[in-house]
Amino acid sequence: MIISGAIAFIAFILGFTVIALGLYFGFRLVKLI
Repeated sequence: MIISGAIAFIAFILGFTVIALGLYFGFRLVKLI
């Protein structure tokens, strides 16, 4: 139970990080153009 919860938490953090990086680089590209 605790292990599955930790995995879900890590997956959530990774997903949030990927989305944040995608938005960050997306805005960077828009500014360059």
